[in-house]
Amino acid sequence: MKHLKELYDTRYSQTWEIREPADHIVDFARTLKKAVLILDVGCGAGRNSFFLAREGLHLIGLDISLNALKLASERNQKEKTQCIFVIGTFLNLPFSEGRFDAAFSSYAIENVSLENIKRALSEMKRVVKKGGMMLITLHSPKHWRFRQGKEIANHEFLTFQMIKNKKVEIVTHFFDKEEAERLFQNLGLKLLSIREVLRTDEKQRAHWIAILEK
Repeated sequence: MKHLKELYDTRYSQTWEIREPADHIVDFARTLKKAVLILDVGCGAGRNSFFLAREGLHLIGLDISLNALKLASERNQKEKTQCIFVIGTFLNLPFSEGRFDAAFSSYAIENVSLENIKRALSEMKRVVKKGGMMLITLHSPKHWRFRQGKEIANHEFLTFQMIKNKKVEIVTHFFDKEEAERLFQNLGLKLLSIREVLRTDEKQRAHWIAILEK
């Protein structure tokens, strides 16, 4: 988990510069009712939170990086939106059971081990109301990072990146479709849809976009 904070605090990934929402969040918004409370897990600088707020939804964003939340808060004031941003970890969400009508995590909970992905999903399920919607993204084996580094479990790899002149350990788990479906089933989540999205810039990036119901 520490590596996620350090990646963002050093602006290593440059994701803080992205202001437009992800396409799958635009699609997700169409499934949500107006004036509901949504949790953005791993919100970063708030690119998706701000879009949903403009759509008439009430947003609480959570992230482990104080630097990311400062950027989000500055934009919140500048654009006069009503998002709320909270520092915390998705492994132990600081919210009561059933508080949210929906929750999503876009390119956040996938960057840890399978064990921690399960824990993060369990936490998201806990804070969402019965019948509430969830959206998550997971790495697909078609991603260029698959098989990079040392394999420490099936489809799970240990790599290192230099951050602040330190060698930081990063664990990533990659899911085929069947494993992702078993994951949701074992956690008692109803899978409404799952699709694989491929993006190619300098290298191919591949993710599963899953929409779930508690």
